[in-house]
Amino acid sequence: MAFTLHLYASLLALGLGAIVLLLTKGTVTHRIMGSTWVLAMALSALSSLWFGGGVLPLIGHFGPVHLLSLWVLVALAVAVSAILKGRVEQHRSWMTGAYLGLVGAFIGTLAPGRWLAVQLGMW
Repeated sequence: MAFTLHLYASLLALGLGAIVLLLTKGTVTHRIMGSTWVLAMALSALSSLWFGGGVLPLIGHFGPVHLLSLWVLVALAVAVSAILKGRVEQHRSWMTGAYLGLVGAFIGTLAPGRWLAVQLGMW
């Protein structure tokens, strides 16, 4: 179940994030879609904590990739806190960084041998 939640939340965040970045900022639509994006990102990060750590587990089943999941949660908290305090530039930079990290993670899933790449018939 964690894998399915992670897959759908990540794909939703990938598509929705692109739309939110292109929208006019500060509108009701931006806020609703942005809040949905934050939720999808948080679900993606949290669900990944049930995955194994790969070839380099650090503590138990947790590996280096889990540090990225924790970083995403921090980035989301900082970005939401920033906008609630009226710090628009700080909010923008943290949200943009979180989205670019998501894009990087998605590109990594297309590497040879990764499940998504295999399902897409890439390798």
